[in-house]
Amino acid sequence: MKKIVSISLASVLAVSACAGLAGCSGDNNYPVSVADVTIKTEPKNIVVLSDKTADIIDCIGYSGKMVGRSDEVNQDFLSVAPSVGSAQSPDVDKIKFYSTDIVFADDTLDADVKTQLTDGGILVLNVASPETTTELETAYITLGKILGGAVDGAKKGSDSYDKLIDTMKTMKNENNNSVSKTICYLYLDGDKLHTLHSGTYGDMLLGYTGAVNAAVNVSESEIDTKVLKVANPDYILYADDATLDFIKNDEDLVGLKAIKNNKTLQVTKTEIERMGTTSLQTLNKIMDFMYPDRVKESTQPTTKAGTVSSANVSEPVTQKSTTATTAAQAATKANESSSVESKYNIKVSGLTLKLDDENDNVKAMQQRLFDLGYITDKGNVTGYYGEVTQKAVKEFQKASGISESGTADSKTLTALFKSDAKAKS
Repeated sequence: MKKIVSISLASVLAVSACAGLAGCSGDNNYPVSVADVTIKTEPKNIVVLSDKTADIIDCIGYSGKMVGRSDEVNQDFLSVAPSVGSAQSPDVDKIKFYSTDIVFADDTLDADVKTQLTDGGILVLNVASPETTTELETAYITLGKILGGAVDGAKKGSDSYDKLIDTMKTMKNENNNSVSKTICYLYLDGDKLHTLHSGTYGDMLLGYTGAVNAAVNVSESEIDTKVLKVANPDYILYADDATLDFIKNDEDLVGLKAIKNNKTLQVTKTEIERMGTTSLQTLNKIMDFMYPDRVKESTQPTTKAGTVSSANVSEPVTQKSTTATTAAQAATKANESSSVESKYNIKVSGLTLKLDDENDNVKAMQQRLFDLGYITDKGNVTGYYGEVTQKAVKEFQKASGISESGTADSKTLTALFKSDAKAKS
């Protein structure tokens, strides 16, 4: 029987295989020890079956390593990776065909499938969902360590977590809301009402809306409706229609301010439980609901890996007057007509890419450089910003009259993705 081991700190990761990847590394990053598993070289190809783990991996900047995903990993920004079937019973032959080093799974993975994978020399990591902010930070660092090494990867994971939190703080501070409001998130588990209680990641997420969690003094997820009646939240987020029906048919809840004022918003459990790139989309959605006239600045956090994701945050919007809005819309429309960003699935506003970054934005930039002739070998379109890419960026900058720094700042990227960008002569 294969031994199951777990990492300390509330079992953030449980490992379902005990053989490391073959090979040897010449730097300080590998080998990496995770519990009693040794990963000897940097994983190149990974398959992610858990949508929650995939969300964190994308936020750290390692989604470029994904050669396959489960059907449950249905985030738009990860759709480029081919499906290998369900998280419970994926296609083992497909996973093997992609020369997979590691499969990131959850506890739904069928035991027989797990055995077939481990017997085939593929490391299977069973990643438990973090519940607290401490566990979440550990998950970021641990996943970074596995995918990028004990030094660089761990730092990348830590930096990505810090940038995620900093971005949420920025979004909270945008509103400058001096009026104290209360909010809660409700869902059903069987016929019992549950909430995001104190000390959880969800409680933290609600805090970044600028409102106070109505369940801040509740220590477990199941909540008495009478407690909610006393808290009388200004806003209610609910998981699904069944939860909303329960609220409207409960005598303690039907008279709540949020219900009377129609301040309710559906936010699915999936949106709440994905703690990476999706979490910023979710926070943006909630804050747009709470503050419909908010002025949004660019909230794309940059890390050593570039941005958390090009898909994570809305473009900057300014709503100071009807005239200003109309002018901005006209300018945006004109810019879009002269830009090929959508073709390459990238947003360059506020984005900077530099040496050693590794993410989908880098890959999009490389593809554009290849199309324009600055990168001559398609094999260099990898998502990793190395010396070849740096040289290509410098050549484009020189051809475009931009300072030859080798770093793709916002000015360089804007010029690069214009429809009339300078091709290599």
